[in-house]
Amino acid sequence: MEPVYAVYVDEYGETGGDLRSPGQPFHVLFATLVRAGSPYLALEGTLRGIALRLAAKLGLRHLAPLHAVELYQRTGLYRDPPSGERLRVPEAKEAFLSILEGVAREADGFPAVRVEKRDLADRLGFERGSRELGLRLRRTLFALLLEEMNDYLEALGGYGFLFFETRMPEDLRFFTQAAPFETLRGQRQGFRLLGVPAPVGKEHILGAAADFPAYVYGHFLKARGGYAPRREDLWQAFQELVQPLLRERDVGEALAQELARRGG
Repeated sequence: MEPVYAVYVDEYGETGGDLRSPGQPFHVLFATLVRAGSPYLALEGTLRGIALRLAAKLGLRHLAPLHAVELYQRTGLYRDPPSGERLRVPEAKEAFLSILEGVAREADGFPAVRVEKRDLADRLGFERGSRELGLRLRRTLFALLLEEMNDYLEALGGYGFLFFETRMPEDLRFFTQAAPFETLRGQRQGFRLLGVPAPVGKEHILGAAADFPAYVYGHFLKARGGYAPRREDLWQAFQELVQPLLRERDVGEALAQELARRGG
């Protein structure tokens, strides 16, 4: 029987049509594949246990939010918790690493597509694009990720259902459109991503499956490219926990060609 995977997708570095943003030089779509059944349930149990422990520490009446940037930088509820007791840096890093270790233990792979936005701007020949360009960029990048994930699922001999976190109102229209799926099904016999993308809220703890490795991968890209100082803990986490499962593709050329074909 072919395996079935839950595919969680996280977006890193999206800045709309601003392709020269100094703080976010890369736009990444990052996916985590978790096999349905025991691996999924084990990861869910790990993440829930960590969220419960953090909630008790913070004085929350609900599960603590498992968001990489907030936990690592101790912002949001981690800055001003109801308990009044802010997480110490070692505690935050320990929880962060525990989440990442749990994800790496149960995941079957991390397919990712990326583009260096400064390079894309040079290819397209302008400094700053329109909001419409930003929407087309996301849509095209998403289609390229679908192709990459389909190849990955073919190698695994399995099928997948895709989940993503909605961050803005247009996401519901953008990601849930069936068109990219139907188009790829027509082009590629046996397309292995089933249904259409399913939106999930920020409270869904399994969203951490893509959020945490994507955050580490994003830091690696910026540090390697000289855009940000290297943080040794995140660099080591990338090498030991993310890189062994990573299948990355630089899609700058393909993205530029498609955007230019559609009018930039």
